Amino acid sequence: MALNLSEMSTSTFKILKQCIMCGNMFETQKVSTLYCSHKCNSKHYKLKKKLENKERAELPIIQQAAFKPKINALDKVLIKDKEFLTVKDVSTLFDCNPKTVYSFIKKGTIKATNLGKRKILIKRSNIDNLF
Repeated sequence: MALNLSEMSTSTFKILKQCIMCGNMFETQKVSTLYCSHKCNSKHYKLKKKLENKERAELPIIQQAAFKPKINALDKVLIKDKEFLTVKDVSTLFDCNPKTVYSFIKKGTIKATNLGKRKILIKRSNIDNLF
């Protein structure tokens, strides 16, 4: 007994599945169906979005816990041994923004030597004399 293709397309079969939201058993015609109703589908969607928002809110806290300081202790030790310092070195020692060091240089609080477009050197003794 052979089946025609037209007979196969009209035949309906049922698959017994369990809803992933409420756990109730239901019959479906598709293998990909996960929910017993639209209500369960909506509830699961809302739950999924709520968990995503919670993870997104907790992410900055996790990133802050893994925060590494910009300045390494070894860098500070190496800077302390230098005779001439750059603006970046001085800002590392003072733990301030390089713009602050530039304003100190402009005011005359820190004496510095300009060695070209972007190379400004500050003598270590000038920094020591501030304190």
